[in-house]
Parts: sequence; structure tokens; C-alpha cells
Amino acid sequence: MYKRTMKKLLYILLILPFATIAQEVPTVNGYKTYLDNKQVDITHYFIDPVNVANIRTDKTNKEVHITRKEQTELVCLADILKEINKDGANAVIVVNDNLIEKPETYYFENNAIAAVNIDKTTEVARINIITKNVGKN
Repeated sequence: MYKRTMKKLLYILLILPFATIAQEVPTVNGYKTYLDNKQVDITHYFIDPVNVANIRTDKTNKEVHITRKEQTELVCLADILKEINKDGANAVIVVNDNLIEKPETYYFENNAIAAVNIDKTTEVARINIITKNVGKN
């Protein structure tokens, strides 16, 4: 019984570092970014610039805190692909001329979109999304 418990404990200890690495959110220039008090990879979020109430930088802790005026729902790009693919169509999403390879990690506010164009001339449809904050890094 003691050996089995030790094996389980050892197994958990070996897996734990990989689990924490997988959950780590990337930083931008060494700064952690928080959107409405939730740490996010801000490079994967498209927010309506008009909906930003406050941006606060904490240089001591290397954090950027973005607060939105309205807590509007964020749409995951993977959900859009699921809707399109359920009819048997294949599609890819391009945002601001960048092909999105892992759409499950990208989110946007509906009001952040300036234009949408769907190109169905090829076997795989191409959904082109242009956001309002394109070029405003």
C-alpha cells in the first residue's frame, strides 16, 4: 500500500511542472496583461477601443490592467468556425491579414470588428476579419 501511494505521489510530482507550464499566460515585453482583472494573452484579444475605460501600468510588478466600460461578451473564434463547419464547409479565419492557427485561443468583442469578408472561391472558405484597432499597437 505504501509503495502504491508513493508511486502516485511521484507521478503527480512529475506531472505538476508540465501542468503549470501549460497554464502560464504569455507576457508582452515582460508585462502580464489583465483584462477586467483576468490575466490574458492580450495579443489574442480584440477589444473595441471605444469600450476601453482605463489602462493602468504597474511598472513595479510589470503588469498592465485594462478595464472595459461595458463587460460585453467575448466571442471565441473557434465558435465561429464550429458554426461554419457544422454545415460541412471548411474555413479558415484571417484577422488583420494574419492567419489564425489556433482559433480556440482568440477572442473578440463584436464591436471591435470594422469589416468582415468571406471568400468562398476556393475549397476552403476564408473569413477575413478587420478590427477597428488594426495598426494601433
